[in-house]
Amino acid sequence: MKAIFVPTVKEAESIFPGIELTLWKYGVFKAEYNDIMIFVTGATKTCAAFSATSVLGAFSVEEAILTGICGAYRQSGLKVGDVVSVHKDFFADEAVFYSNKITTLNEMGFGFSDDSCSEFISYGNLPIVNSNTVSFLDGEGAVSALLYSKYGASVENMEGAAFGFVCNMLKVKAYQVRAVSNFCGKRDGQEWDVRLALGNLKRLFE
Repeated sequence: MKAIFVPTVKEAESIFPGIELTLWKYGVFKAEYNDIMIFVTGATKTCAAFSATSVLGAFSVEEAILTGICGAYRQSGLKVGDVVSVHKDFFADEAVFYSNKITTLNEMGFGFSDDSCSEFISYGNLPIVNSNTVSFLDGEGAVSALLYSKYGASVENMEGAAFGFVCNMLKVKAYQVRAVSNFCGKRDGQEWDVRLALGNLKRLFE
């Protein structure tokens, strides 16, 4: 069985028009699209990890695809609207922050994941990038610059590393497809276009 996971109801209904979401349990919504199950995980690492564990424990899922919007670091060269396949997704802000560097928990000997990241299989012919999963959202730009410098990732999201960790641990084939909805960093320069990003994901999955 293949299943697609989406962080929010808005994303799910935009990417898969016409679906009828119903409450499964634990606050997780589900629907069916072209004979594929769709699940709404909820935003953030906590919700994604709990939802993924619950769903994968209840259904015989062999392939899990996480999709939704993301932010891009300007240094990546990506544009708003670009759709990418994530390879490595780092637990980026599980770390100690200094003014000019980041030391990860893994580097301090408290890590639970090799290289502080989860890995995904490439999806289709999409450009392959690495991602940072964050809980702390930067509104000024300095933290984004540190994160980019530390990991060299092209994009950031709020669920991927945790979702991938669950799939990796349970030996489920995991994919992550994201569309750039904005740039990371200073809030008044992020150039949001959620409609464009979701529209491009919709066309991909059609």
